[in-house]
Amino acid sequence: MTITNSHKAANSSLYTLLTLAIPITLQTALFSSKSIIDNLMLGKLSAYDIAAIGFASKAQLVITFFIIGISIGGGQVAAQCWGAVKSDDSKFKKSITIMLLLSFIAAFTFFIPLSFLSRDIMTIGTQSNEIITRGSDYLQIIAYSLFFFAYTSTLATGLRVMHQPMIATVISTIGVCLNIFLNWLLIFGHWGGPAMGIKGAAIGTLISAIIETLCLFAWLLYQRHRLALLPLKLLRAITSQDIKTITHLSMTAATNSIVWALGIFAFHALLGNTDTNLLIALAVLSPIETLSMALLIGLSSAASIIIGNHVGAERYDLAKKDSNRMLLVSIIFGVLTALVLWMSQATIIDLFYNGTSSARALTEQLFTIMVLSIAIKSLSMMFIVGILRAGGDSRFCLYTDIFSQWVFLLPCTTFLAYVLQLDAVLLYSLIIIEESLKILICIMRLRSGKWITNLSNCMS
Repeated sequence: MTITNSHKAANSSLYTLLTLAIPITLQTALFSSKSIIDNLMLGKLSAYDIAAIGFASKAQLVITFFIIGISIGGGQVAAQCWGAVKSDDSKFKKSITIMLLLSFIAAFTFFIPLSFLSRDIMTIGTQSNEIITRGSDYLQIIAYSLFFFAYTSTLATGLRVMHQPMIATVISTIGVCLNIFLNWLLIFGHWGGPAMGIKGAAIGTLISAIIETLCLFAWLLYQRHRLALLPLKLLRAITSQDIKTITHLSMTAATNSIVWALGIFAFHALLGNTDTNLLIALAVLSPIETLSMALLIGLSSAASIIIGNHVGAERYDLAKKDSNRMLLVSIIFGVLTALVLWMSQATIIDLFYNGTSSARALTEQLFTIMVLSIAIKSLSMMFIVGILRAGGDSRFCLYTDIFSQWVFLLPCTTFLAYVLQLDAVLLYSLIIIEESLKILICIMRLRSGKWITNLSNCMS
């Protein structure tokens, strides 16, 4: 009987994992496709446009990941509160409300530098005035989209925690389709419109973000969903302890996200400053990698909800058993993703380049390394996003990323690039060593059993 129940629990967890992962994967892929669409369309204009939006999107990524980090941190508590829900969901609603307020504060904070210091941001990664000017134009317009992203990111997290991820996915699909159409219209000036180039890409992204937000809000309102209009009495019920709990975890996760994104930004900046062709190659590879990681991100995000639910319901043994199963699933899907990507290499690269060039040749060399790194990242992502952070161990995840990126990867890259002046392919290979180091650290933490903390008990 025990064995039968164990098999039922395992099958139930894997079924829930996939039903949550598929819509989250689709939403992640849709979100990632926006930068690929911009790159593909702008690539028909000039290499300067590819490099400009490639680096500008890295700066945008840092900020976006900070806002996502707030949702991830608050989502830790929300998932555990949802797992502990019996008849009163006030803890869950309070966690979503605080997350939303923090996200809007973050959006406003980063709006200022994107609007007024955009040229200074672009000079970090390139000395080309042409690239700086185009990237600066993009950042100034895209800054307004942060407020709309703050809303959709928070509400999407709440819906995922409630095991309702498909709603946000459908609305994201509408946003991406609209973004493609507006880009086609505004970048090239079709249907008599102005040919605005990279500015058109930014405006198209902003308009689609506004409409996506309005659609999500309208749908929730129409369905009288519990997340549509959080009652004012809920604000009065929020205590300083609630704010402290959510803020601490959100800021830890947000800091983790921005440290990680800044690490990628700095890594690409270090490499990009050595060669313009390398900057172009990285601009091409980055959205491909992000889109390829969509399924793995979906699996990790789904796993975090399941593990969080277990911990909130005090099913600690089941949380530990499911963590091992989910690590195995991540390895399988990571290898499969890498194989598909490797077999599609020529077709993918042809989308970005017309004919042969030194930038294309370099991209082809780095592509193989990227494929290998994806197989490894699938495991490290499941460890950090799917298991440890969901169990309440967010501070450890932050320290792990700081050590692997800022203590190992970036100093090694600086020394090898500017002192030993090693080849770009060897420098890019450092990401494989960095991810492997991260996995070893996480394995030791998982075995220690110290990663589980019931956060729902901290809410009033």
